[in-house]
Amino acid sequence: MRALWLAVAASILTLSASAWGSPPDRSKGISTHMLPKRVADLGGRQWGLVVSYAEYLKSEKSQPVLQSPTDLLAFVRKQAESVQENEVWVVTTHPDAYSEPENKFLENIKALARSEKIPLFISRAAELPNGWKLYDAP
Repeated sequence: MRALWLAVAASILTLSASAWGSPPDRSKGISTHMLPKRVADLGGRQWGLVVSYAEYLKSEKSQPVLQSPTDLLAFVRKQAESVQENEVWVVTTHPDAYSEPENKFLENIKALARSEKIPLFISRAAELPNGWKLYDAP
């Protein structure tokens, strides 16, 4: 009887895993880091969500830097479905590095993720690799 129960339990777990698909993989999703404006200004760069280059992303003329929720939504929607399924990943630095408008920007990104059902993971760099928090899972 115990063997039968274990076989049934294993079958249910296998079916559940295949129904949910594989877990999201940052190395196949949209990986970004939130560059503070004052740091960007020092290097003559743009502040915002700096997208890490990956061959599987749609090509761009230059490294994408997303400065609004609208920019993020457009970037996500133009990617292949396999990329969208692996979600958006944002690495931040210490909260004191960001101004009030930049913190508001991140809150607006979270609101966009919620409204558009875009899975969003955020982690402070100091908490990597285990600090990922999922915001507003669909």
